[in-house]
Amino acid sequence: MSAVKNKRSFSWLLIVALVIFLPGCKYAGKPANKSTPGNTPGLVIHTEYLDEIVLENSGLIWYRDKLWTINDSGGDPVLFSIDMRTGKCIQAIYIEGASNRDWEELAQDEDFIYIFDIGNNYGRREELTIYKVSKDSIPHAGNARIHPEIIRYRYGDREQNAGYFTRSPYDCEAAFAMNDSLYLFTKDWENQQTDLYIISASPGTYTLWPAATFEADGLVTGADISPGDSSLIMLVGYKDYVPFIWVIQGFDFSNYSMESTKRIDFTEKYDLQTEGIAIRADEKIYISCEMSSWPASVYTLNLGDHVR
Repeated sequence: MSAVKNKRSFSWLLIVALVIFLPGCKYAGKPANKSTPGNTPGLVIHTEYLDEIVLENSGLIWYRDKLWTINDSGGDPVLFSIDMRTGKCIQAIYIEGASNRDWEELAQDEDFIYIFDIGNNYGRREELTIYKVSKDSIPHAGNARIHPEIIRYRYGDREQNAGYFTRSPYDCEAAFAMNDSLYLFTKDWENQQTDLYIISASPGTYTLWPAATFEADGLVTGADISPGDSSLIMLVGYKDYVPFIWVIQGFDFSNYSMESTKRIDFTEKYDLQTEGIAIRADEKIYISCEMSSWPASVYTLNLGDHVR
């Protein structure tokens, strides 16, 4: 979780007020290119109020023509599906033997859903957990209790017993699944970069080392990869309480390079605490936010020519 809900000083609000009026769309590795609001794709409200059961939603996938989400730290170990007309939860899948220390992300491949208990704001957690849930065990309707497989990992580059008392570079809230591996993007509180770590999707205990570093210029809170051709990766997050997305095309899984990257800032949604992102096969994009100064909601985004 972030400190978005904390009270802010008057001077900080003055600084933020200036930021609000600086809409921008910038490309990775280049100076910011200012754009007018008319040139920036807008987030459109889809479900204005989510069920109070998922006010702390964190993580999002599109599966069986429904959105699925989880609550973050301290919530019950439950995977929820959402009726997109009403925002109500219509299924609750209880994960047996699991605990929700800080659930932050969902990902999926053809056969499994992955629940990431990897939140680590202050870097004090030495071992993180990913729950692997078979899709075959999830009923098409109604609630259920199912047993997961377990993946555990440590950060190999983390100083042992570092005992962070400030925000850590070893927090993580964003991941996707691809080719029997899971790709994790950190939420780096120190320099607002994001480090990419890759872990096997097979149960076991692993030590991870960073594979690449990207200049996120903000806090990354969610990720997804387009189903089918896997040609599009999207990261969602926020900087100075302004939400953004990174659109990554032509990602090379052998050397982690990319054909193009594009950043879109949503200055009109200031203080929207974005948490999850899900890409449908038709490239309709869902973005969720947890309750902050905005209600817990789901937004849609149709990028169209802004992407292809």
